[in-house]
Amino acid sequence: MLSRMLVCTAGAFAMFLTACSDETTPEKTSRAVKVVTVKSEVLGETFSQTGTIQPRYETPMSFRLDGLLVFRVENGSTVKKGDILARVEKTPSSINVSSASAQVDAAKSDVALADITAARNWELLAKNAVSRAQVQQSDANLQAAKSKLEVAAAALASAEQTLSYTDLKAGRDGIISGVSVNEGQVVTTGQTILTLSSNTELDAVFDVPEQMLSEKLDDTEVEVSLISNPALVTKGKVREVTPSADAATRTYRVKVMLEGTVDGVPMGAAVTGKVILSPKRVFKVPASALTSRGQDQAVFIYAPETKTLQARLVKIERYAENNMFISDGLADGDIVATAGVSKLRDGEAVTIAKDARP
Repeated sequence: MLSRMLVCTAGAFAMFLTACSDETTPEKTSRAVKVVTVKSEVLGETFSQTGTIQPRYETPMSFRLDGLLVFRVENGSTVKKGDILARVEKTPSSINVSSASAQVDAAKSDVALADITAARNWELLAKNAVSRAQVQQSDANLQAAKSKLEVAAAALASAEQTLSYTDLKAGRDGIISGVSVNEGQVVTTGQTILTLSSNTELDAVFDVPEQMLSEKLDDTEVEVSLISNPALVTKGKVREVTPSADAATRTYRVKVMLEGTVDGVPMGAAVTGKVILSPKRVFKVPASALTSRGQDQAVFIYAPETKTLQARLVKIERYAENNMFISDGLADGDIVATAGVSKLRDGEAVTIAKDARP
């Protein structure tokens, strides 16, 4: 009886084990991690300075001849290349053109007459009616007449050129930023009539201290904003640094060429320029993402293709509050794990937490 009970008990236990083995073992769920997608930014010491907007080209305009000023545009006028800015009286120059034109007509008549004479003498020479000396003289007269025609034509071209100088034309698009004479005045050659300033190519001009020159400013990007309207911001690059300091202020003049649109930026306006000295491209990452590999600093990068983490060595430039700035080891678009990194392992399969925003 006892042996039968033992057999039954053993059978029941074996059936229980078999039933347990038939049950499916539950799969282990992947750890959820918080992540952040990194993007590089420029880090460095920010230096700001006030300055003014000035035209890159500011040209004093003058005539190439003397004369009575009969017209000029008003100060502040916007002009295009080729527009007439001022004019002196044309009468004297027009008379010179007429006189030179008459000289050309007379020279043409002389050439025609000399040509006919030379041709007739050659015909008479064939008949022994004139001497060879007369033929040579007529040929010489023809060449002299042609030379006089060339001189007269050159004089006419010069007179016409001088007539064109009575109109003072704009050499480029711009705005009239100053006038020096009024209509009715007699002006002389080289006397400044007005000033033409470019209104599409502008510079932000700053006077900076000597210590700024220790930085390499060539091609440095500068952020320029209007003091009267800080929301109006444009970019520019340093194009010129004076080699010597101002005798009074001991500062150096730096000219920044503004890029893109400059609409709404008036000449002479006060601006603020900001530049990052010793710039370095870094990645801002929460300090909680930091882990280590031996003696080296590292972070975990999430690989979307394999849904696993990969430890990557990094170089930290500096810390700021709860963040760190990484200068080496990351690239734009990398997905970095930011929480619980002490429990994570290289190659571990994970999922992104629902509240995480890569």
